[in-house]
Amino acid sequence: MTTSPLLLTPREAAQTLATSERTLWSLTAPRGPIPVVRLGRSVRYSTAALVQWIALSERRSGPSTSEPSTTHLPHTAEHGGTAP
Repeated sequence: MTTSPLLLTPREAAQTLATSERTLWSLTAPRGPIPVVRLGRSVRYSTAALVQWIALSERRSGPSTSEPSTTHLPHTAEHGGTAP
């Protein structure tokens, strides 16, 4: 029986997320939302934390049900006049 590791190296985590190590680093705490585990000078990523971050990201970037808003200026302001 093969088990998945609880902690991943930066290279393994980047490969798991299908991104570059540089992008992963920019998303890593304290710069970004992905927490890390520090073991001495080594940085590791918890598989549970990565799964949780993915789930939160999916909820935030899910399909929007609202129409894009458009801002309209009053007619007189649009043409350089003053609004009443």
